[in-house]
Amino acid sequence: MSVAGVDLAASDGNETGVAIIDGRRVKVFSVFSFDEIIHSVKSADTVAVDAPLSLPRGRCCLRSDCSCSRHGHFRRADLEIRRYGSVLPLTWRGMRELTMRGIRIREALESHGVEVIETHPRTAEGMMKNAGLQMELCDTSTMSIHQRDALTAALVALLYSEGNFIELGDPSEGTIILPDVEETQSNI
Repeated sequence: MSVAGVDLAASDGNETGVAIIDGRRVKVFSVFSFDEIIHSVKSADTVAVDAPLSLPRGRCCLRSDCSCSRHGHFRRADLEIRRYGSVLPLTWRGMRELTMRGIRIREALESHGVEVIETHPRTAEGMMKNAGLQMELCDTSTMSIHQRDALTAALVALLYSEGNFIELGDPSEGTIILPDVEETQSNI
């Protein structure tokens, strides 16, 4: 089984961290374009992406001047994750571009038969630390923050594939996957 994590940048030219876990091998690197992202993870079974991968129910876009704006700024998953950490509104300027790119990445990877899940590495890492879990897969001292977030996302993808996860939100709208720290503790 091969899993990957992607800490997605909002646009080409900015660093996107990528981590791939294939058996006992861990590979962490950065890419800078849409095509590089797709090419680097399209052979994984599951890819966890650190970016919103869907719109709030009722929204067709994230523009403030569209009639769909009456449906709000958050998905149910965004509201539920607040129990563990905070997330920005999808309609915030920086998040709009990231969300639309995340949706495009999800669609492209799914067209290659890849299962794509959304995660939030900072929250996942905080949950694991609070539970006393240290799951270092490799030396992170020389990695960029984007590469470290990608590695955490890949770890969430691995836990997801093993059934050790919690799912926030409504599957018909979009969910966020986090580690089930209680289940993970009992399996270590």
